[in-house]
Amino acid sequence: MTFVLQVADYRREENQGGRTMSMDDTGFDETRGRSALLWLYPVLITFALALIALQTLPLFVPIGPMNWDVLIYYDAIARIAQGQWPAIDFFAPVGPLEYFLAAFSNWLFPEAQPLFMTQWIWLPVTLPVMGLILWDVARGGRGKLAFWLLAPWMLFTLLPFNVIDFYPYPGTDAFGIYNRHGAHLIYLVAVSVLFVRGPVIQTVVLSVLVLSLAFCKITAFLAAGPILLFGLALGRIRIATAVTTALVCVCVTGIAELSTGLVVPYVQDIILLASQNTGALLPRFLTAASMHFNVFGAGGLLAIVLLIAAVSGNAAAAGREDRNPIARLIDADWFWVGLLLVCGLFYETQNTGSQAFLMVWPALLAILMRPKAGYGRFSAIIIVLIGFTAIPNVSTVVHKAARAMAVAPGYIKLDAPDLGPLGLFSVKDVFAEQAERMRGIYISHRDTYEAIAETEALPSFLLYSDPDYQYLLLEEMQAAASAIRTLELRTRRRFESVFSLDFANPFPYILKKKGTKYVAIGADPNRTLPELDEKTREAVARTDLVLLPTCPVQHARSVLLAHYSPALTGHERITLTPCYDALILPAAN
Repeated sequence: MTFVLQVADYRREENQGGRTMSMDDTGFDETRGRSALLWLYPVLITFALALIALQTLPLFVPIGPMNWDVLIYYDAIARIAQGQWPAIDFFAPVGPLEYFLAAFSNWLFPEAQPLFMTQWIWLPVTLPVMGLILWDVARGGRGKLAFWLLAPWMLFTLLPFNVIDFYPYPGTDAFGIYNRHGAHLIYLVAVSVLFVRGPVIQTVVLSVLVLSLAFCKITAFLAAGPILLFGLALGRIRIATAVTTALVCVCVTGIAELSTGLVVPYVQDIILLASQNTGALLPRFLTAASMHFNVFGAGGLLAIVLLIAAVSGNAAAAGREDRNPIARLIDADWFWVGLLLVCGLFYETQNTGSQAFLMVWPALLAILMRPKAGYGRFSAIIIVLIGFTAIPNVSTVVHKAARAMAVAPGYIKLDAPDLGPLGLFSVKDVFAEQAERMRGIYISHRDTYEAIAETEALPSFLLYSDPDYQYLLLEEMQAAASAIRTLELRTRRRFESVFSLDFANPFPYILKKKGTKYVAIGADPNRTLPELDEKTREAVARTDLVLLPTCPVQHARSVLLAHYSPALTGHERITLTPCYDALILPAAN
């Protein structure tokens, strides 16, 4: 870290304009605040306009590991356009607001690159929230502080990359998108607790963020919980603010349930997901800690050093002076660094490889904003450890983005006109060649892959991360879409509804047909596949066209076929393309 911003003495506590100045403030200066906002808001607005402009362009991006995650959004987009609602009409792996925002963004930008559009769907929420945060922070003469809160949010919002590599070749990260959204929301919660002091603005911001977290991803809501609880316990959130925020959230949730009936089914889906994802938590913590040891290890050491400095009587490392000694020791740098690290680690146990440790930055920034000399003999090691904690995730995301941009011009563009914007992906020539080779093998040696599927194994442990697999998947969706249209012309029959027995089912979007109600989108037999109840069985039984991909035959696809087979007894199975079978409901006489 190459900067240490000079600020006023944080040990001064005073009341000005109804705001309690604390160790986080640099002094309340309306003139300096207005001056800072004159350049901060143009930066924020320019950023928003740039993202809007990018969503109007037909940009091809390099395909990356588990690219099919983005297709789940388009399954939901098509269903919402048909009048279906998440949790009520279909089972979704994350919160309903995630898909409503995706549908809204698709309405605004129907031809946008799918990865960019889904990455930025939360801007209608997070952009105003960041604007309010900047107003509160900067108006107190803390313009530099406000900028360094804004900059990482813009960087991680802009770039659709995770901080863990799942494949050695460059490509974009179209998977775990909702995990990144949760990380961005938790970051804003941390900023609001540590730096926002205006009671009205803090109430508005926290109300919006708590509701957003609850209806975005429940694990993100749980990860933010300790930040809010300790913020309240340590006086960073006023009791009146907490009560008002709680009342707002309860009222909005109640109105949503009474007007739409959405909340209760959503809670039931959460309970069902939790029951299907039971497992020992300790191994998950160990896995997450090992994957992020570069950040978690350095941050943990930083928290220990800060604790030692606070216990040693170092004033800068201690908490606010108006507290009793115990409260002052807890509401201090070491505690907030440690708490945010633990919250980030917990989030990573459920959402491996997103951008979770972004939430630690506000606590690091609070330290950097104080005079370095205030930490005495601990200052050098503190600065070094802050660098080791903050830099790795930034450098990883920027590096991955730079690699993808550098290779993109030489990649082969997917030729899939029937897919619409879902065809805006490209791939390295060797992967396109590999996809064609493997396609032929999948077709001619189907029995081999059936034998592998029977062992409950994948042909390759990294199959879903292989760019050639993800590229072939889109190619075969294009072939299937073309074959379906040809079949409709030949039989003079229009299929009204469609369902695909695979993890991702974008065919309702691609074909502009109804999606089967009550089924799971993003269907993972191990995590997100509810029992086949009567209403789901009936809905599947009435589906005109059910697709089964076979390149290659996989255990998960076989499980999905077996799961829904009681509802498919009236369907006739045909070979639609060499890589897709179709189960067709006979036309009514």
